[in-house]
Amino acid sequence: MLARRHALFAPCLSALAPLVGRAGSAGVRTLSFWTMQLSPHLDAYVRGLIRAYEAQRSGVRIHWVDLPWSEMERKVLTAIAAKQAPDVVNLNPQFAAKLAEFDALAVPEQHLGAEVPARYLPAAWAANRLDGKTFALPWYLTTNLTLFNRPLLERAGLPQAPRQHAELLAQAPRLRAAGAFAYFPALDGSHPLETLVAMGAPLLAPQGCGPGFINAQGAAVLGFYRQLYQQGLVPRNVVTEGHRKAVELFVAGELGLVSTGMQFLNFIRNSNAGLFEKIDIAAPLGNAGVPPNLAVMNLAVPQASSQRELAFDFAAFVSNADNQLAFARTVPVLPSTRASFADPFLSTTPASPALIDRARALSCATAQQGAVLVPPLRAYSKLRNSFTLQLQAQMLGKTAPDAALKQIGREWRALMRCAS
Repeated sequence: MLARRHALFAPCLSALAPLVGRAGSAGVRTLSFWTMQLSPHLDAYVRGLIRAYEAQRSGVRIHWVDLPWSEMERKVLTAIAAKQAPDVVNLNPQFAAKLAEFDALAVPEQHLGAEVPARYLPAAWAANRLDGKTFALPWYLTTNLTLFNRPLLERAGLPQAPRQHAELLAQAPRLRAAGAFAYFPALDGSHPLETLVAMGAPLLAPQGCGPGFINAQGAAVLGFYRQLYQQGLVPRNVVTEGHRKAVELFVAGELGLVSTGMQFLNFIRNSNAGLFEKIDIAAPLGNAGVPPNLAVMNLAVPQASSQRELAFDFAAFVSNADNQLAFARTVPVLPSTRASFADPFLSTTPASPALIDRARALSCATAQQGAVLVPPLRAYSKLRNSFTLQLQAQMLGKTAPDAALKQIGREWRALMRCAS
């Protein structure tokens, strides 16, 4: 397994050459800063950040490189292998945790003041910790809402969108009879595991090794998916498609509701203005007592950086309260800093709010109550794949739910190297 993992770090210097910041002229310190898919829409914002930082730090220059989502992991692995890693890089916690497993990321507390962690929402800070060690600073957040098609729900005789998964399961036949699917439970990424926890099942065993859902709670979650699929209450391609397809079907008017972030409202308005006028919002699906899920983007500093102190100083500047608030004013994301939420832009709602204003207010409330339901884990991608494959198999009727849970239990304990 280690051999396969280290093979990912094979250098590809020709592809890397145009991406790595070059050394500046004498007396100038250059930091390379990599982000994910922010250009060209956020060029003005990012370049403004860079100008402001360079004005504060005489003799420092920031070399900014923006990469597509699809290329970031490969480019970062290649750069680290080639000992030409960026100084500051924008990652998501699960991929950053893979790097942290190999001690490839520097620890923020070793380079920043003791007061820094308190600037961020506790849940956002905790999203960047593995085995009790921090590996990055939180940057911006997103959280899901329920977007629903009012006319479809009204046609099905439903006065409001479901708040819990059990309500969704009960309402789905009425929506199907009204000519629409109720929902599209995405099976890509972290969605299935996040739903597992949102429905009240513990992710890990009490001792921390092995799954905590090989019980009646886990069986109820698998049963939720199985009933939706076996009863024809969700599209048949749900076992092969993901969140993007869910949004596409909602925009096409074929779904009653979708779980997604407020950032998709502008996409829907641009894609189907007629539908946009029919949309309303509700709190994300969940169970009482379970916090809503947060998705956290971060800023990491590779151990390979020769300027870790300065790199963390820049990362802390990019993610400070003022700059995160300005970011939230520019695009529909949320800050990870506590102080940002005190600003009227995020703390108040207009007297006659538009949909996006109401979505922002609900998202802010959700974020401040939220938690990362699936924290960084060792061997995360294999754990996730194990769960998803067994979930799909029992949805399709290829295996029984109890057998699927037992197989997940065996695979997770082996992957996590549990004692028994």
